[in-house]
Amino acid sequence: MKSATLSVSPAEDVPQRRLLRRIVGAKEFGLLIAVVVLVVFLAIQSPNFLTAGNLTVVSRQVALALFISTGMTFVILAGQIDLSVGSVVALVSVSTGLLMVDAGLNPVLALPLAILAGALVGLFNGAVFAFTRIPSFVVTLGSMAMASGLALGLTTGSTISGFPSGFLFLGQGVWLGVPVPVWLAAVVALVAHLVLTKTVFGRHVFLIGSNTEAAVLSGVRVRAVKISIFVISSSLAAFASVIETARLSVGRPDAGSGYELVAIGAVVIGGASLFGGEGSILGTVLGTTLLGLILNGLIMLNISAYWQEMFSGAIIVLAVALNMRRRGGRAGGRGWAGVLARIQKKPSV
Repeated sequence: MKSATLSVSPAEDVPQRRLLRRIVGAKEFGLLIAVVVLVVFLAIQSPNFLTAGNLTVVSRQVALALFISTGMTFVILAGQIDLSVGSVVALVSVSTGLLMVDAGLNPVLALPLAILAGALVGLFNGAVFAFTRIPSFVVTLGSMAMASGLALGLTTGSTISGFPSGFLFLGQGVWLGVPVPVWLAAVVALVAHLVLTKTVFGRHVFLIGSNTEAAVLSGVRVRAVKISIFVISSSLAAFASVIETARLSVGRPDAGSGYELVAIGAVVIGGASLFGGEGSILGTVLGTTLLGLILNGLIMLNISAYWQEMFSGAIIVLAVALNMRRRGGRAGGRGWAGVLARIQKKPSV
């Protein structure tokens, strides 16, 4: 009697194998595993980590950071950097208070005007960068100082309180058991993902980050795209400022301090290349979540606030170093030599 054997035809096996390879081989898969492992670790080490109160706090913080990180993703995908987002948060926070509390404007009118103030910073950054040879690092460093000084000058360093309760719902409200900022951040991330993956503008952003010279030869309006990415970055930072102001019930001229480093770190940890042309919104979401969990974990483990900053900074530096090291190998050289070679060859159009 012949024994029967169970076999699977190649035609039936290929789809399953392809799906498995897509899941395991995805750049974001490792980040997802890291997030899950960190959640399990913190749940074991701290009984307060998985409480409703702590999860609400973490989700709000991650959501606020995600607004800025999403905008930063557009800039980094194009091979640039935006150091002004933290100061934009401060400027818009102050503007929101001045318009809504001091001037007594209705939130429906005050909020668009405050966000417009942030967008104008991005327009300045993009225009100066696109029409001059000044690097984006220098341009946004200067606008960071100007926006921060303007926020302090408008308020003489004092805070603004007395916002209407309807406005505070944006930062403190809950809908279907989930904080409102989380819903808003999810919508922004989804829209950004669709823009980058399904639109001509998104393809142009990737192309400019990969090869600016090729983008010019392909007829891409490079200057317009460069201006747009900085406007997007500042506008989302302004939106984050509005939400944070509503969450804290106060307009602060020192709000947003260090947010630029968090945003850059989140995008790079999410797999984006600092040289442009590589990255995703999903990676940014996971990178932002990972940084938020690490910061919350340090608090849960009763680590001193001084050490918290040290750990956060070390993680960001390590992520950037690994990113540049990996990118250097692809640039045709070994390690940092490849990175320097790519910088020197990068066109300034």
